[in-house]
Amino acid sequence: MTRLVVAVAVLLGLWMVRPAQAYPEPAIVSPSWALDFTFDTPRPIAFTDVDGSTRWYWYMTYKVVNNTDEDRLLVPEITIATDTGQILPANHGVPATVFNQIKQQEGNPLLESPMEVVGEILQGEDYAKESVAIWPAFVDDVDQVTVFVAGLSGENTTIQDPATGEPVLLRRTTMLIFDTPGNHPVNPQKQPIELVEQTDVMR
Repeated sequence: MTRLVVAVAVLLGLWMVRPAQAYPEPAIVSPSWALDFTFDTPRPIAFTDVDGSTRWYWYMTYKVVNNTDEDRLLVPEITIATDTGQILPANHGVPATVFNQIKQQEGNPLLESPMEVVGEILQGEDYAKESVAIWPAFVDDVDQVTVFVAGLSGENTTIQDPATGEPVLLRRTTMLIFDTPGNHPVNPQKQPIELVEQTDVMR
């Protein structure tokens, strides 16, 4: 597990620096299939535990449409990174009841849980899948949050891990950068959040 954390940190560091020829870039015209992905700006939600305590979460709803030439396997892998160095997978350790509360708040009967959305996605708008990425509100003063969404494309490449020398598979990944100036851990509803960049990277 420690080796995995170090490897992820090294790869993120390489991506942030990106000197010439140091890190692979996605193809301008991808040679592989790609699913269409749209999303909403993350929003906070307060969740009351069974003991009466309140915890805040952020969530980002999204929609995936398969406009490729065949049915695909959809396995979204969403990771959250902050400018303070925190890296965490979305939806891990989040009570299932938080999703239920989000679905009720959104009023969207088509919204599937992060577990339910995994599986075959058929071709066409009529078979679009909608789900959500959820993560705990940050206590630290976080000014920028980056959301990485993998599993939307078949494009990949392999590089050598600079720490271990072992091969590492990189996949075309959608990267969303949000500015979150200031910090309101007590009431994240007051936290401003704005999309400042959307692009694809190899990660």
